[in-house]
Amino acid sequence: MSAAAGGTGGAPALSLSFFDPDRKLAGELRTGVTILYEGPSPTALAEGCKIHREEDGSFAALMEAGDAELALRFGPMGDPAELAGARTWVCRVKGQVAGAPIDCLGTATETLEPPNWEELEAVRSITAVFDPGHALFCVARRDRGTRAHGEEAVEAVLITAGVVHTAEDARISTVYDGDGRQRQVGLELWFEEEDFPRRAFGRVSAGTSLELSGATVHASVFDWRMEGREGAGTYDLMVRAGPGEAA
Repeated sequence: MSAAAGGTGGAPALSLSFFDPDRKLAGELRTGVTILYEGPSPTALAEGCKIHREEDGSFAALMEAGDAELALRFGPMGDPAELAGARTWVCRVKGQVAGAPIDCLGTATETLEPPNWEELEAVRSITAVFDPGHALFCVARRDRGTRAHGEEAVEAVLITAGVVHTAEDARISTVYDGDGRQRQVGLELWFEEEDFPRRAFGRVSAGTSLELSGATVHASVFDWRMEGREGAGTYDLMVRAGPGEAA
């Protein structure tokens, strides 16, 4: 959901995600809404989290909502990837969720230039984290009035061995269910001086749909595979609210 976040009072909006495959627990955290995924079951909490950046550069998230209380610290593990007016770090995540200890990987995103929904029809935000030094991030925006999937402006970056590489071209191919929610996805990333694309494949493990800030949000966590590595991440699709939307 980070691609549609906006700051208040000029401050960058912060959004955090964590992925604990051993416990089958994941989460997408924002000040406006929090989504926790336990296995295939999502829970959306309107309370949201208190999120701030510490002096040492880490990010802290705190929420007290009955059984869903959490306290997490996100420590960046390298340089951020910058795309679509935001910067995203791969993080080591430690703390607790509902009393259970958490020690896993995740992401932290600062949105410096939120998308202008007066000009947009849809925004896709994709993250995939494989290990501390390998990840990919992708954002696609479709202008208002355009309906074709191929008319999106797509940006993508790939982190390999801790080094950030910006793709020259990126293509997203998504399979949806009958309600328009994303179920499977293939990504092709093209880089200068490489004859063939880098490919990644994802499959949904849990998801939910929300009405948020004038948009329909299909939020989900995905299991990912790329070049022999397995990982986890998010695929969020935000579509302008109103009749006749198409993703």
